[in-house]
Amino acid sequence: CVGVLLKSHVSLHTWPNEGAIILDLFTCGTVPLLPILPLVNKMFGIPTTTSGGGIIDEGRDATLLPTMLWSHKLRGFRSDFSSSYKQHENPLEQDLGQALSWHGMDMKEPLLSEETDYQHVDIFQFIDPYESSLGSYMRSLSESNDDDDDGLPSYESLHKHLYMPVKVLFLDGVEQSSARGEAAYHEALVHPSMIAHSKPRRVAIIGGGEGATLREVLKHKTVEHVLMVEIDEELVEMCEEYLPEWSDCTDIVGTDADSCFDDSRASVEFEDAFKWFIDRFEDYGSSTEEKFDVIIMDALDPDRLVEIVGSLYKENAFINSLSNALTEEGVLVVQIGGSESIADPPDEMGPGKDTANMMEALQSVFESMHEYDEGHSDFDAPWTYLVCFKDSITRASWYRNAAEIDIELHQRIAGKESGKPALLFFDAPTMISYQVPSRAKEASYCRKEVKPWECDGYYSEVNPEIANILVSHVEARKSTRMGEYADRGLFASQDTPESSNLDINGSAKAFHVLPSTWSVIEDLYYSKDDGGVDKGAFAKEKLSSVVSFVPGYGCGAKILGMLHYAIDLGVMTFCNHGCNDMHNIGDCKNESTEINADLDRPPEAFVNKAPVYSPVFDRHLRQIIVMAVGDYRPIVTSIKDSSSEKNQTSGKKG
Repeated sequence: CVGVLLKSHVSLHTWPNEGAIILDLFTCGTVPLLPILPLVNKMFGIPTTTSGGGIIDEGRDATLLPTMLWSHKLRGFRSDFSSSYKQHENPLEQDLGQALSWHGMDMKEPLLSEETDYQHVDIFQFIDPYESSLGSYMRSLSESNDDDDDGLPSYESLHKHLYMPVKVLFLDGVEQSSARGEAAYHEALVHPSMIAHSKPRRVAIIGGGEGATLREVLKHKTVEHVLMVEIDEELVEMCEEYLPEWSDCTDIVGTDADSCFDDSRASVEFEDAFKWFIDRFEDYGSSTEEKFDVIIMDALDPDRLVEIVGSLYKENAFINSLSNALTEEGVLVVQIGGSESIADPPDEMGPGKDTANMMEALQSVFESMHEYDEGHSDFDAPWTYLVCFKDSITRASWYRNAAEIDIELHQRIAGKESGKPALLFFDAPTMISYQVPSRAKEASYCRKEVKPWECDGYYSEVNPEIANILVSHVEARKSTRMGEYADRGLFASQDTPESSNLDINGSAKAFHVLPSTWSVIEDLYYSKDDGGVDKGAFAKEKLSSVVSFVPGYGCGAKILGMLHYAIDLGVMTFCNHGCNDMHNIGDCKNESTEINADLDRPPEAFVNKAPVYSPVFDRHLRQIIVMAVGDYRPIVTSIKDSSSEKNQTSGKKG
């Protein structure tokens, strides 16, 4: 049966014996079809008595509720017929339209579709047949096992949470979070930056209308006040009603309200967050507002195709206000959208121009910036976050080892009244993985129009065409030419090609003393009581050899923000890392060496410091620290070999 109404049509195909009907609606009008779904279900979804089928075994008579499977698609060439049509302004052209176009979904149920003063809000719940099924969901709602005669409950009814439909929030058609991935997304957004700070007391959240970001912040025992600045009050009210799990603080130890929005430590300002920060913190030092330890930006993606985004994220006044609003050890974290693929162009040459503008502005006001990805957020791609540090202390904390992070999490994170895990995805090994950006990000970064110097492969790759000199081809002995500065070094025992690599395999065996580890060793070794008397005699005795060996044979640097050491093993310990036959301060172009430099106060230009932002550095920190040569400007804390004999090895190691 087919009916044609002007430019629209409706067609019906029925199979009475099977109790099935296919309905096709097509319209060229502007009135959306989605709101009529409940009416279609009411008119055509008639319960039928059958024997077998569905979730009931054959031979059993039962009345089955009708099941409606549907899809929604936009057809035609909309942009070609109207010059004013903007594809990114139609929610059905975004993630929402893609989700609704799949006919094979067991459930696509709209819970809310409303327009606020700022955006269109859609909340759907889905059952993906690849992960669950409508039948399993129906069994989870039953208190008895209808498949058996023993009357015992079904497995599904005992584990209802595994079979519930997945709620998803869309803003202007763009997926924001889902019940299946929101914990991973919000834990990755909040906890890495919070853990990097020594004691975050005051936290600001930009956006975060669902309340889940606020929920994660309130899990930190050190937090005294959280300010959430969200422009859309209606969105918050909708999320509280339809997504209460997102802002549920009932089970968190130390909270005093069922809803995180009502916790005594939390306050919400319904205002434009960009204007709020500029009005209060545009001028450094002039604000009377108390500053924040951590600012979490859970607002619009900077690469989202909305006119307002471009002006906001490249506006220096706003970026400066964020920096001014942070304490001296403050941390800023921003979610910046889907991660890149290995073939993507750099941000400034592709759709991520606003991201590039934002990062350029951030580099002018922060000490260091690092990207990391989380792949369990239930988006089409892993999600990328950018964390920015104002000082070297928090930067050094970012690189702590797994044991330190585990202890910090145990001490910092509040438990749950029920005894369930407080964190579902974030832990110390996860944090370690966040310390290394993706290979795709490094590749994209190195495709910049002006290629960053660190991308030339000198530090990140091993060139197979360059000879690798085995350690058996060198010997360790004292220099005979440096007089009072003579010490041990490596000398070639046979002819060696210039600019060769030296023992690449051996270099990889070096060990690294992290900033926090060395800080603990020094604190124990030099600790004194109130009267100035050493109180760590036992520790000093046990650590004396370590305190002597590490600076004496290691290469000190501050690439990680605070002093740390890399120590070669075996005969490689005696290799000079400089370019002028000695351990230089600075690069090969300067003349400062261990002999003539003031080691306590090196020239400012030579102070060891990594770039503010470089995925290449972050991916190859271990190699860079172990090599500790040339442009990486190691800070020398002791003199090793200073020989300049003709056959002495120096410079580039693997």
